[in-house]
Amino acid sequence: MILRLIAFLALLTVFADAVEVRTEQAQHDIAVLTEQKIISSPAYWSEHVVTGGKCDGAKVSALLMHAAGLFRKAANREDAIAVLQERGIIGAPEYWLQNTAPGKACDGGNVAAVLNRMVARLPSKRVPPLTAIPLEAVPAKQLRESYDIIIAGAGTGGTGAAIQAARMGRSVLLLDETDYIGGQMNAAGVTSMDEGVTLVRERGLYRELSGQIAAHYQPLNITSETAYWMRHVCVEPRVGRHLLHMFLADAKGKGTLDLALRTVVSKVIKNGDTVTGIEITATTPTGTETRQIDCQVLVDATEWGDVIPLTGARYRVGNCTNDSIDPKRAIQDATWTAVVKQYPQGVPSGFLITQAPPGYTENVHKAFTKSLVEGDKVDTKVKPWDFATFIGYRGMPDSSRSGDAPPITRTHLNYNNDFHITIGEVESPALRQRAARAMRLKTLHLVYYIQNTLGKKDWAVADDEGYDTPYNRAAIDAWLSDSPELAPYREILYHFSTMAYARESRRIIGLHTLTASEIDRRPEHTPTTFPNTVAIGDYAVDLHGSMAPKYLEMDLDHEADIPDKFGGHGLGPFGIPFECFIPEKIDGFLPAEKNISQSRMANGATRLQPSTLLMGQAAGTIAALAVQKHIPPRQVDPVQVQDVLLDAGDTLFTKTVIDIPRSSPDWKAVQFVLTRGLMQLDERKFNPQDEVSAAEFAAMVKELPAAQNPPSIEATVTRVEAARKLSTWVHEGLLK
Repeated sequence: MILRLIAFLALLTVFADAVEVRTEQAQHDIAVLTEQKIISSPAYWSEHVVTGGKCDGAKVSALLMHAAGLFRKAANREDAIAVLQERGIIGAPEYWLQNTAPGKACDGGNVAAVLNRMVARLPSKRVPPLTAIPLEAVPAKQLRESYDIIIAGAGTGGTGAAIQAARMGRSVLLLDETDYIGGQMNAAGVTSMDEGVTLVRERGLYRELSGQIAAHYQPLNITSETAYWMRHVCVEPRVGRHLLHMFLADAKGKGTLDLALRTVVSKVIKNGDTVTGIEITATTPTGTETRQIDCQVLVDATEWGDVIPLTGARYRVGNCTNDSIDPKRAIQDATWTAVVKQYPQGVPSGFLITQAPPGYTENVHKAFTKSLVEGDKVDTKVKPWDFATFIGYRGMPDSSRSGDAPPITRTHLNYNNDFHITIGEVESPALRQRAARAMRLKTLHLVYYIQNTLGKKDWAVADDEGYDTPYNRAAIDAWLSDSPELAPYREILYHFSTMAYARESRRIIGLHTLTASEIDRRPEHTPTTFPNTVAIGDYAVDLHGSMAPKYLEMDLDHEADIPDKFGGHGLGPFGIPFECFIPEKIDGFLPAEKNISQSRMANGATRLQPSTLLMGQAAGTIAALAVQKHIPPRQVDPVQVQDVLLDAGDTLFTKTVIDIPRSSPDWKAVQFVLTRGLMQLDERKFNPQDEVSAAEFAAMVKELPAAQNPPSIEATVTRVEAARKLSTWVHEGLLK
């Protein structure tokens, strides 16, 4: 799958002599760049960025200079082109050097492609930094006897749910089995954000997170767009962890948001089919402590969906349901990452591996040679990758050194160290522990290969990410007690990531199951429009291993849904409806991670950090409204959920509206009516001044939940006036 990603990115950077322009997409991109003040004459670009059109070379040169300045100041045209090539916005510098000279012209299709990449790679907007004191963990014995909402798992989904619910005034308890919050993003070390190719940085909590990452690094003169060869947001795990603690503290304010670490849900308490509380088991310095805590809503945001079986809810795992599990069937590969960095003054004592670790066989060595070789030139099209391409793939900012990237001096190992996982490793704690140890060993082998075969003896596992926590040390010590031959590598292993990068988990069987056909975004397809959309994903269907039909759910997906390459079935926004968060029968329970109701293939597109953060925000909203109204989550009105999320700055409509930008005071109202399907776009235009009759308005009202004093109009109004009236009615009426 990774190689398919690289092939897709390589395709994006190759220009033909003339490129066909998708007019609707080009108009959208021009509108976005105009709103961002990168384009000042949209009429000119709309006229010339067409199939067969020609754009004045001097104007294009000025545009490239302006765009390059978003990343760093360019001294001249040549410098600007180099910056934009570095950022993956242009791929043929000789073309632009030749055709942006005075008196020359650029093909409209080539300019359209560049505009599209500019939109996809706009730098994160710096926001005022959070000032709250980072939230500290609470010992188990100091936890309250009852909380409105309990969330198991402090990854992106869990923290997103906790932040949103606390902001809505609910009392929240957030648990995590480790002592390093952030789940796959931080604890597993996968801080290279898989953002797809859309304006995901404009959505909800991910908009806030990417802004806070920029606010952290920009004062240090360090870019945070280092992943995927200087194209996507990335963050050092310890910085990401710190920011989440600050987000949680800020959301808590004067309310209740408690964080309990090294704590798991060991039992779920129910009254019939309704969850009423949990039993927790907490690891303390002196042993373990067990206690019962009541709640109105329980949220499973664990990386493997470990709370679902305790609730009695039906679920899927791999291509099985929980009543007919075959433990030998494959799910997506998992990876145990390690953050590595360059040590220009020498690798710390004990971090240089001089002897091959146990299990480093000739076959292991040959496998690495097929994917990674020595070299210092980034070229994603040449296989096997050289070291420069390899470290740029998951490249991180590096605040331990002076200067900015490039070059990349910190990355995490997450390319050629995937590990085969079966349903058995999900269901059995013993098998999962065995797999975790084998994954760590595979990554240790990779470190040895890099240091010795590639000769990178100035690169080693980073000693400053804070992974050597009591939780991690205890796990490594237990392993080395069983495998004493690994004792010489103890200090290195202490600094590996805290948990596995699990790409797939158990998934509830909900009121609706999201499938691959519903998120198909190929040009000849349109993803399903869900009126009850509460979150948006935008990544391609991407399964690591187990893509063969025999491992898929052929009752949900079809062999024709399998993409032939990364992005083969499209990238870009798709909706995730409210019903995917609601279990069939169990009340007082919600998922907030990879464990929503979806097929395996749909999970391949929703499992990434931006998506899970936004799914968590949706789950937190549903839970908070359920508590507020004293009803089960399934009885919460999705319209109310949407109203809250839009107020929180989340985007719910899957297309950008080019004549109602986010800065417009009518943005929320238009998002609402479009998401609900009450009004339609005309080639991405809302046409706010067009008229709506009284009869048309009455028909829109009938599509909304019944309530007292529904709005009406006696004469025609404009479309934007109708949108305002409907949105205001929902906000002021239904939420009372």
